[in-house]
Amino acid sequence: MTIMRQFFHAFSLCTALLLSIPSYAEQATTYPLTVMDATQKMVSLDHPPLRVSSKSMFSDQVLIELLPPDHISSLSRLSNDPTYSLIANKLPTTIPLLDLNVERTIANQPDLLIAANWSDPQKVNILRQAGINVYVFNTVYTLADIEKNILMLGKLVNQNQRAQQLVETMDRKLKQHVVIPKHRLTAVEYTPWGASSNRQSTINTIFEQAGLINAIAATQGDKYGQVPLAKEQLLLINPDVVIVPGTCGKDTNDSSNTFRKELLNDPSLQQLNAIKHHKVICLPQALRSTDSQYIVDAIIYLNHHVYGKPHA
Repeated sequence: MTIMRQFFHAFSLCTALLLSIPSYAEQATTYPLTVMDATQKMVSLDHPPLRVSSKSMFSDQVLIELLPPDHISSLSRLSNDPTYSLIANKLPTTIPLLDLNVERTIANQPDLLIAANWSDPQKVNILRQAGINVYVFNTVYTLADIEKNILMLGKLVNQNQRAQQLVETMDRKLKQHVVIPKHRLTAVEYTPWGASSNRQSTINTIFEQAGLINAIAATQGDKYGQVPLAKEQLLLINPDVVIVPGTCGKDTNDSSNTFRKELLNDPSLQQLNAIKHHKVICLPQALRSTDSQYIVDAIIYLNHHVYGKPHA
């Protein structure tokens, strides 16, 4: 009887383990695959792409996690700039860096090119006419839509499981590391060019997820969510926190770091709550502008700089 119990116990454990292991066959993309991109164009792939070219920071940052280097035919030049790129220090030297240059891109011979909705449509059309499969992603700003874009990119390149793992890691990091404040502070982004960001921006998502209230979330802005903000308006809003984008001390020649010092020393701004309570915070440009899985790092960075790190 004991032997039978041991057998059934072992059998149950094996069955549970097998059921808990993701099925690569079930999660693999079925080819031929036809999908519609952000420009309402149908994109058809006969087989998993083996040479994928990226023309946006979003796809640069995601593809480097999904694919081996020999499956990436090129990344954008900006991916190598540490001011704007969070993968600059982890790029394999074997991957070419190419912008949306028609001749060089055709010579690069990708079987799938990933572009953004702000990419030059004329160049995209020429590449399509040259026989290159181009999938255009919408630039999105909510956490849910960023995760959807990651999963779609994973589907296109037959890396569904890795894409799902990226999304799950994002959610797990937020749950583990974000401090939930008892009282949410108001915040405004203030840039050297005199602008801020409303709810149609990744900055708004970063604020919300970090436990901040974007004081101009409902203010009308341009199609990128940018809102002109004069010094007088900043005084009227009087936010608890002011966020300034920059290299945050790493580059002394960066004008945004100088801009933060000017704000702190401006006699007309000394009554701002953010200045009185030492809450003028620099957010690294690479974190500020990300619309990939790294937005979670931006959220955690800002959350900890405002509310402090969680106690162990």
